[in-house]
Amino acid sequence: MKKCINEYYCELDKPVEIQFQLGGFSVHFVTKVDGVDASADYGYLKISVESNLKDYESITDSAIFSRSKYLVALGVTSFVIDEPLDVFGFTSKSYVFEGNSESVESRFIIDGVDNTQYLTEIIEKLNAMKKHESELFFSLLDRWRKARFMEKGSETSLTYTDEATLAYFHVLELLGDLYSKELKTRSDVLISNFVKEYNEEVLSLSGQYLENENNSKAKLISSFLSKDLSVTGKILYLLKKYDLYSNQTAFWIKNLVEARNSVAHGRRVFYDKSIFPVQPFFPLVADTIYPLQFVRVLAANVISKHLGISLYSNEWNIVKAFLIKDVHETKEYLSSGSFKLLDEIYGEEENIVNGGISSLVLNKKIPANQCVDFYRFYLANEIENQDFLYSNIYSIIILFESITESELSEMLKQAILNTHALECNIDFKFRDTMYFLEFHGFETPKLEALIKSGDIR
Repeated sequence: MKKCINEYYCELDKPVEIQFQLGGFSVHFVTKVDGVDASADYGYLKISVESNLKDYESITDSAIFSRSKYLVALGVTSFVIDEPLDVFGFTSKSYVFEGNSESVESRFIIDGVDNTQYLTEIIEKLNAMKKHESELFFSLLDRWRKARFMEKGSETSLTYTDEATLAYFHVLELLGDLYSKELKTRSDVLISNFVKEYNEEVLSLSGQYLENENNSKAKLISSFLSKDLSVTGKILYLLKKYDLYSNQTAFWIKNLVEARNSVAHGRRVFYDKSIFPVQPFFPLVADTIYPLQFVRVLAANVISKHLGISLYSNEWNIVKAFLIKDVHETKEYLSSGSFKLLDEIYGEEENIVNGGISSLVLNKKIPANQCVDFYRFYLANEIENQDFLYSNIYSIIILFESITESELSEMLKQAILNTHALECNIDFKFRDTMYFLEFHGFETPKLEALIKSGDIR
């Protein structure tokens, strides 16, 4: 039996220093690579993987035996530094090694900040895991790394945005399945308690007849309700376990499930309209309420919660601050008529006002005509507020196109003109805004007239 070392090198794209040792591999930060003249701006990571070869096996076979550890090393490192390291490194080498490997002290510095405590905590947690637990965790990291890889590769080309969404969703789905048995058990207990109380208190059953009726009714109700234990229910239960459940996150998950179904089930995707930036394929997911990086942080935070660490807590707090309430809560807010000036609101209410309502109108979850009182109030008081105009211009235009009341129509028109004058349009040009709204199924003849007249550009 021979001990073999496979060394792989990954070029870094950000300022990070990291080193650690785990389960037969080690990761080191190096500034240069032997035999390579050019130096990377941020250095390299050297991943050294140990494997054992039988006497009849060649050193060229070692790549097969080292592969799983290599992928685990990439998964752990990519997750920690939020950078999708891949296997397409420019150099690697293999050699037979005698003796014992040196121990590696964990170290993690990113953007000049020492985060070694997070890395140390992760290594300790992984070392304490049982085999099936670590295999699940490494599977989660691999899915997350692949999604991160596709996301980064799509930043300019938009090639794999749909697939990245699906891969991030797989992280939530894998962890949701982990709690499916617990959720089913809890469901059975609730059903059993209800049936027992119903048979005793309402039907006044007792003895063996009570037991028989309890069993038959419990099975009947359980079979009827089992369809409700869907992937949505499993993930929402997961969020409750990790103290991440709220009206906002529940609404987001339902939107994500719709996106996942669109990608996974391969629905018809033809669009006769396009928008900038133009895409290389017809998009499978056209209506998303949050950008892909939000989904990335959600998946990373759930993985962190599963491991029992707080690595992505800061990033999650930033994302959480932008989440909006669901359609029901937003409609209740609109119908209440209790609107306040922008400098008097914050948190959830601010999210509804600055972008939340516009997003739901754009995605056709709330009709624009249900927002008349809302926009009448805010345009009377905030018609020159750049933040309000920027975050509401889509729904302002959509309402402007459909409204017939002259007074409100003039206010909406003035809001569009102010958005142009204050240079706070969400798009570079109003032509792009027009194309965007048409792509989402809204006709814009009034906006087109303003563009033709030269009042806006």
